[in-house]
Amino acid sequence: MRAAIIERPGTVTVGDRPDPAPAADGVVVRVGACGICGTDLHIADGEFPPSPYPLVPGHEFAGEVVAVGSDAPGGLREGDRVAVDPSLFCGHCTYCRAGRGNLCANWGAIGDTVDGAFADYVAAPAVNCHRLPEHVGYRAAAVVEPLSCAVHGVRRIGVRAAERFLLMGAGTMGLLLQQLLQQNGAEVTVVDRNAERLELAKALGAAATAADAAELDDERFDAAADATGAP
Repeated sequence: MRAAIIERPGTVTVGDRPDPAPAADGVVVRVGACGICGTDLHIADGEFPPSPYPLVPGHEFAGEVVAVGSDAPGGLREGDRVAVDPSLFCGHCTYCRAGRGNLCANWGAIGDTVDGAFADYVAAPAVNCHRLPEHVGYRAAAVVEPLSCAVHGVRRIGVRAAERFLLMGAGTMGLLLQQLLQQNGAEVTVVDRNAERLELAKALGAAATAADAAELDDERFDAAADATGAP
């Protein structure tokens, strides 16, 4: 199969990789769409220590199941359309047993520590695959992974209706957060240095925008989130 391969930090090629086979409890997915995350850029630059090289990146993806392992749980069948959780938690360390897989002592992820979805096909655990409604296309489904991070953040914040909210950063994660906050009834002010991003934030319903937080010195907010990814 064809794949984009980070051979070493700073070197990306398009080449051939062996077609993956499903593990007994896994599947193989024909990739329909894959997003580019900031983590992928860090991997390409050698700034993500868990990643080995060479590596096929890509962890925000969706596609069609084309092979199913002999003991795959969940009743997945060939032809099922799925979005895939890339997380590979061990399930038995102290953190996993406490339900904190993000701190897994043996953490891994598709596209981060094993070959990912910048390829024709990718292997994944069956339990990580979530069937898609017919009306959701692959491009939209590839956003499920980053959107789930934003959903988790909003749940942690506990937004109340009519809350005044300050959102720093109007990149992909910031704009996803903005839309979720607004759906929960919050009035959202967005700060970003990029004028085009602020225009998009306005189009998505931001109550106000600013190019610098200093412009808001006289404003008061009930809660805030930092989605800039930069100190």
